[in-house]
Amino acid sequence: MKKGLYRLEEYYKHQATESEKEVLRFMIHHPQETISIDIHTLAKTCFCSAATIVRICKKNGFSGFKELKVALGNDINFSKQLRQVNLEARSGKRIPDLVAQVLNANIAAIENIYNLLDFEELERIVGLLLESRFVYLYGIGASYLVAKDFQQKFERVNKRTFLYEDTHMQLMSATNLEPGDVAIIISYSGQTREILEVASNVKLCGGIAIAITKYGRNRLAAMSDHILYVPTIEKPLRIAASSSRVSQLSIVDIVYNTYVSMEKEKAMARIVSTNKLLEKETEEEV
Repeated sequence: MKKGLYRLEEYYKHQATESEKEVLRFMIHHPQETISIDIHTLAKTCFCSAATIVRICKKNGFSGFKELKVALGNDINFSKQLRQVNLEARSGKRIPDLVAQVLNANIAAIENIYNLLDFEELERIVGLLLESRFVYLYGIGASYLVAKDFQQKFERVNKRTFLYEDTHMQLMSATNLEPGDVAIIISYSGQTREILEVASNVKLCGGIAIAITKYGRNRLAAMSDHILYVPTIEKPLRIAASSSRVSQLSIVDIVYNTYVSMEKEKAMARIVSTNKLLEKETEEEV
């Protein structure tokens, strides 16, 4: 179940041509009206061709205007399910302002994950994880920490994972995959040179590349078989990965919980088993 507003907003800000912007503005500001009219009425209203609207749909991952209207309907129907939080800091207080800025960025990131998430794609990815014997994980810098969280979670339910901190080891690992092996490749920018080499090696080996990356055009997304998008919030020049890391960790949580729900009793039995083991180790330390 795709949703459309965030995709259209990002496309409008970063990729849209002048001939596309008028109809994009209409769809973004009047989603309810958009889903109630046909493509020719919309084209006439916005002084563009039906072909322009179809092109916008396809560039944003939709098969056509009909699927985009369904996605906009999903936005309208589900927006009330999210808790809307607005943190305001008092003027003149530098630290409260910074705290509010950071927390608002993280809240916006999580909300927009919901707006971007393609539920059918999520189900396909979890299905691949269920079928695979091993999962190969790749990430550099802050994305490595996200991959480590993925590994910690999935090892608890007896899903064998491989993750190397050393970049050269990651490259070698990607070179030795077997056809059909599943690789989770994490990169916010989707442009990191070493990660692109990893993705290229995975594809050359016949592996299945699943990317966790920011929404929009980037090379990692173009190279991958499946994609879970995170919002484009942080600027290219950033102090450190912050809301992007929160977004990526949230995606890991979503994938893991979906996996556990599909494994049901088997996964829960393993979680209980690992919990007992950890509790026993804690008692021995005391």
